[in-house]
Amino acid sequence: MEEKVIKIVNEARWADGLRVRNRLEDITYDPMRSQEEFVMRMMRENDKTAYGQQHGFDTIRSLDDFKQRIPLTTYDDYVPYIERIVNGEKNVLTSYQTEYLSTRSDGKRLPQSRWGVQASYDYNFCSGFYIAGQHGFLTDGMTLNLVDNSLERLPSELKVGNLLGRLLVKREFDNDQVYVIPVDVDNSPERSDTIYLRALFALRQQNISMAICERYDNMLDLLRYIEKQWSWLADEIEKGNRYFRPDVNRANAIRNVMKEHHVGTQLLPYLWPRLHCVLIYDIDSIGPSFELLRTYCGNDVHYIFTGISTAEGTFSTVLNLDDPQTVLIPDSVFYEFKPKEDEGYDHLLTLDQLEIGKRYEMVVTTLSGLYRYITKMTLLVVGCYHDTPTVIVT
Repeated sequence: MEEKVIKIVNEARWADGLRVRNRLEDITYDPMRSQEEFVMRMMRENDKTAYGQQHGFDTIRSLDDFKQRIPLTTYDDYVPYIERIVNGEKNVLTSYQTEYLSTRSDGKRLPQSRWGVQASYDYNFCSGFYIAGQHGFLTDGMTLNLVDNSLERLPSELKVGNLLGRLLVKREFDNDQVYVIPVDVDNSPERSDTIYLRALFALRQQNISMAICERYDNMLDLLRYIEKQWSWLADEIEKGNRYFRPDVNRANAIRNVMKEHHVGTQLLPYLWPRLHCVLIYDIDSIGPSFELLRTYCGNDVHYIFTGISTAEGTFSTVLNLDDPQTVLIPDSVFYEFKPKEDEGYDHLLTLDQLEIGKRYEMVVTTLSGLYRYITKMTLLVVGCYHDTPTVIVT
């Protein structure tokens, strides 16, 4: 019964991904139409918010109006608005329900509207599942989940944490059926032992078809920990504990693998023979140690680089297997670009004005209430998908 349930859930994931991919196929042919519709929708639906009233959203009738009347912004410009949202005030930056506060690497918080979260879910998770399904990696196996989904709940009932972790548990009804590591591990009292619990649950389960990592070093850390602690972990699996029943056969299988293993060599296919796909979300931090992960994984494990995503939002989405090149998303972000060589922001470009082979700094307007926000992120335009630029982070 378990494999049947997993298969049903994975088929539902693929169906969600197909829906998103079909939409992407449509909007990437005429991206500027989607861009203009997006801005006009934001002005129309948010003109009664505190920010909209202060900046005259109701008087904006075109993209030119928008760019002339709305100022460029940085995080500091939003601090007083975010404080109002944290205190429970509504209709501050957007009229959309604030569902979540995502945390940046520096600990600063950014609001995420329900539509912003949905866009991230569609273009991060669903698009990745579509690619996995197209290549036969969404089978009846479970998913090894290595994304931090710990949460803090504020007095106003807003939740704060990692946006990717929030997306991981968005569909709560299927969590227990598909994820190897219980989603409440990151919120357990034994939070300091998270790596131990992740390794324990991961090793116990052999039937894994794919893995999800926020950063590729999540998988590296797990494999290195297993190399050091495999004997202890195998003993735990053999005798059982409060998390699961004893499993002598699995414990002996792990011992047989690890006794033959040399540190830093291929390991993942021997521990989980059916795992052939790793989804990686933070593609702007791919470094030299990624080659070590390739060594651990071997030649039969593939990678899905899901797109450019930060606490500010999701800006591009995956197109192909093993390809860090991703396409910008025309219908849920409005983009402006500063040529890298320009000193200031006086001559920002739109999607249709970008040139292949050139670098640009990205300025965004999002569904969660960031308006003409300077990201400081630099992209290299490497091609086009239909009429929409494809990029990599530099």
